[in-house]
Amino acid sequence: MSALDEFLKKVPTEQHSLVRSLDAVISKAAPELTTSLKWGNLTYEGAKIVCAVVSHRNHVNLQLWAGADLDDPSGLLVGTGKEMRHIKIA
Repeated sequence: MSALDEFLKKVPTEQHSLVRSLDAVISKAAPELTTSLKWGNLTYEGAKIVCAVVSHRNHVNLQLWAGADLDDPSGLLVGTGKEMRHIKIA
């Protein structure tokens, strides 16, 4: 069973479509990344973890491991940590 299928077992049914859409976008943008479950989240990694899809009660976060280094002219990235940022998707 794929990491995506395992993750979908753990998230609310109403988030399945959103999670599948995020997976498709990430996989198309970076087909070289592999998926796995880490800390209960769907993670995408190459030499390092790049991003993760994290389910919350009323939304899904797209976590970006080096998000603090990204330009964010639209102000989509949330967080104040040293490296990680996320985008809240409802």
